[in-house]
Amino acid sequence: MDIVVLGHVSIDHIRFPGKKEILLPGGAAAAVATSAALAGARVGLVTKVGEDFSKEWLEKLASVLDVRGVQILPGRTIHIYMIYHEDGTVDAPVDMGVARNMGETPIPEEYMNAEIFHIAPIPPEEQLKALKRLEGKRISLDFNPTYMEDYAKRTELMREIVSRVEVLFPNEREALTITKAPTVEEAAETLHEWGAKLVVITRGERGVLVYDGKLKEFSALPISSHEIVDLTGAGDGFAGGFLALYSKNAPIEDCVRKGLERAREVLKKTGSWSI
Repeated sequence: MDIVVLGHVSIDHIRFPGKKEILLPGGAAAAVATSAALAGARVGLVTKVGEDFSKEWLEKLASVLDVRGVQILPGRTIHIYMIYHEDGTVDAPVDMGVARNMGETPIPEEYMNAEIFHIAPIPPEEQLKALKRLEGKRISLDFNPTYMEDYAKRTELMREIVSRVEVLFPNEREALTITKAPTVEEAAETLHEWGAKLVVITRGERGVLVYDGKLKEFSALPISSHEIVDLTGAGDGFAGGFLALYSKNAPIEDCVRKGLERAREVLKKTGSWSI
């Protein structure tokens, strides 16, 4: 394997006022994994789903990546409810189902020689469990607004997590929240000082900031508003594309370019998966 991704694969419920509920496969782990696979990487997925997870969706994943690390357990898959209100606010309650203790999920022996292990957003304490199990491996990791309260309050835990990571993928808000830095540039420097070798901060339409001891900025690729279908999963699509080339030791500029290309493709479709 070039990349092994550990994290959630979910069933997403999208509810807009006055409209029928939309049911989609989701989860940041699957979003990163499918993007990396379409960018040319050999990818293994490590996750837990319930018996309610569609066989068709699992076959869809298996068509582009290795699913030997997907455990199907008695019970329900994690369900995420995106509830949009008339006033523009969004509620996002989560039913965890079988997705608890994700950091302890078994990793197939065949995956252990992967170039990169990516830990997708799961509770920080679960990310640390996975990091300790993978000590000595090359690891990348990203975050999610679901756990923003932990990022803001549990600074020592976040420092330990960052210290064990080679590549870090926060967005701008996450980077500022975790470090409490006044600017995104200072946040990148702080995360690097904490131990991350490469800090890659996504900034939406303003592009990407990369810090490895030196600061580099990259513009987003052009996309017209009528091409954008769904913002969900663009950051995960970026991470997958970036890692596909990073795992093959490509120059950082090429990794960023591939990440931006993959993110743009995700914006053009419904749902977070790249397939």
